[in-house]
Amino acid sequence: MLFEGIKLMFVGMGTVLLFLCFMVLLLQLVSRLTKEHSVREYEAVELERKLLAEAVKARKKRELEARTIRTSADDGDDIAVIAAAVAAFEADRIQTC
Repeated sequence: MLFEGIKLMFVGMGTVLLFLCFMVLLLQLVSRLTKEHSVREYEAVELERKLLAEAVKARKKRELEARTIRTSADDGDDIAVIAAAVAAFEADRIQTC
């Protein structure tokens, strides 16, 4: 009786071992069959990341240029206002003297 239990244990463990070996071989086969597709997919993901990074960089550059243009226009307005104030002050000073 004892030896029959041990024999069944070895048969069960052997079956599990064979199944696991079969699964490893099957996974290796699937890996080899899908290798080319995986490489193309990886390249597509890398290209997408590169294009996205370039788009973000271009958007930030446009925003910076727009902000610089607005700042330049604001500076021009400030200079005009200050120049007008100085001219008005000098005109008033000449009239009162």
